[in-house]
Amino acid sequence: MSNDNVAKISIIEGDSIEIVKGQHTEYVGKMTYSSSKKLIATAENGKLFGDNPEDPPKREGRIIDIVMFVAGTTDPVNTEGKKHHANTAYWKYIDEKTKEETEQSLNNLWNNIKKLKLQFLDLHIEGEFFSWSGDNDTKERTEASERLFDLLLRVYSGWKNQEVHLHLIGHSHGGNVINQFTELISSKEMIAKSTILKPRKITEFPKLWKVKSITYLSTPFFQKKHQLNHGKLHKDCKIINVHNDYDLTQQLVANFSLNNLEGLLKSFKMERFEKGINIVKDVDTDAITKYLKSFIWQDFKNKATLAWQEMSKAFLGFNIITAEFIKYINSLKIENSNLQKEKDSFVSLLNNLQQWTYDVHKNYASISGGYDKATWVKNMKLTQGLKVLNTLFAIKSAPKDSYLLSLLAGVFGESKGITDSIDETLWSPKKQTKGLIIVDVPIYDSDPYNSRNKKSAFATFLKGAQNAVHNRELEDMLMRLFSQFIKPPQLKKIISYVDNAEYVVTGNLDTELKVLRGNLEIYDSFVTKYYAGLVTPQDEKNFDDILKRPGTLPYLAMASHSLSHTQLWGKAEEGLKSAFSSGKNPGYKKK
Repeated sequence: MSNDNVAKISIIEGDSIEIVKGQHTEYVGKMTYSSSKKLIATAENGKLFGDNPEDPPKREGRIIDIVMFVAGTTDPVNTEGKKHHANTAYWKYIDEKTKEETEQSLNNLWNNIKKLKLQFLDLHIEGEFFSWSGDNDTKERTEASERLFDLLLRVYSGWKNQEVHLHLIGHSHGGNVINQFTELISSKEMIAKSTILKPRKITEFPKLWKVKSITYLSTPFFQKKHQLNHGKLHKDCKIINVHNDYDLTQQLVANFSLNNLEGLLKSFKMERFEKGINIVKDVDTDAITKYLKSFIWQDFKNKATLAWQEMSKAFLGFNIITAEFIKYINSLKIENSNLQKEKDSFVSLLNNLQQWTYDVHKNYASISGGYDKATWVKNMKLTQGLKVLNTLFAIKSAPKDSYLLSLLAGVFGESKGITDSIDETLWSPKKQTKGLIIVDVPIYDSDPYNSRNKKSAFATFLKGAQNAVHNRELEDMLMRLFSQFIKPPQLKKIISYVDNAEYVVTGNLDTELKVLRGNLEIYDSFVTKYYAGLVTPQDEKNFDDILKRPGTLPYLAMASHSLSHTQLWGKAEEGLKSAFSSGKNPGYKKK
């Protein structure tokens, strides 16, 4: 591009941009906001258009197509405090550490849609400027819709009197930002109330602008909020719906608005839990049993040494599991003061548990007290530990009367803890589209998990969890989720430790152990009932990273959910191209 065709414009506080005169380029210049949020002017045919544009007259016969990308929820709890987290990097697969594009960039959705530009006469791809926080928060999605409206008018202010067809592409909750945008542009009252639009004296959406297509990529469709408004949709508006049957976020976790389970699953740090679980799994319980059942004259010292080592190992595993769970609970943001008190009390209880597991681990790491069974019992510090465990795992007969699950249900409860609302989501927009053409694009067969032949098992698990949400039995839903993180044999092994301990205790300690075993056996009955076996044994061996292991809840909530925006699916491409109105470029030759 020659310098004669570029106008460099300085803007407030020293920022500068380059804008092409004449027809807009692919991205309509490199526009940006200054800290004062004033946008520099655009230039077309030598005229400048900005906050006070001089609109050119309508050119008859010209229809302009604009494609706009709206990223989805990237960091549901916005732990980094970024206000524009859902941005271009979301589509380009920019590496977070190196800030460079990756191999995925070569054939991703964004680049393949860019290639469509040359095939049409007046197609403009807007992929550089729009961003929003990405927070899974109703207010943030509403504000994002206002920013989207504002950006379109700023970037394309010279076309306010021209016929423009918008083609909006949104992944995940980006689709709900789009839906909220359709509500906004159809309501002068909503526009008038917008803190973003009101200062610019924007009172209505351009009369000649219409939404000609919406491409939803794994969007969870709410039944109450963020509904599709048809007021500014083109009469031939096309709806393209790309969805994955294994998408746990779209079909379950997105029901919870504010900080949804997707982010909570991601912050679960299962690798830390797995380290502790694997230590517990490797404990030689036979060595412990032989010691507890042995007599002083039956190779007692060797049996005791092995038993001491295995007990030290077991409580090290329990300590690691407890420590990570404390970190996880502390990461939950709770604004409700009553729940915050419950959370603090719960964390205090867990801290006591962690201290106990550490003390027992250290006791068994040393043999200074001898190998006798009296020392064995003393090492366990049962009075300290059982009080904590029997409070923590108290349960009468079902998840609803579990202390632990009831506490967490309060955290996730609607308008109680970290959730502002629960709205059962659907994978299809059919209820909202009211007869519009829907191009249905199922992609489950492209998910690597599909080859595991677990579709039926996943469907059964999903239906049970969805029914629990529908009936507002959150304790039951949480039990179903947690049951996927531990296999029934693993829990039964823990129960066996309690059984073994009962050989050498009497009185009150024996009573406390029986209470603990009873609680664990009730949990075990539900883990056995709800464990779905979603992960194949082969994948357990081959994938150390739980996020990449097909069938784990984090995989289904993130990898399966993200699949839709990794490429331009053939059927979606055809649907999108058929919605463009500017006319095909007769000179285009496919390479």
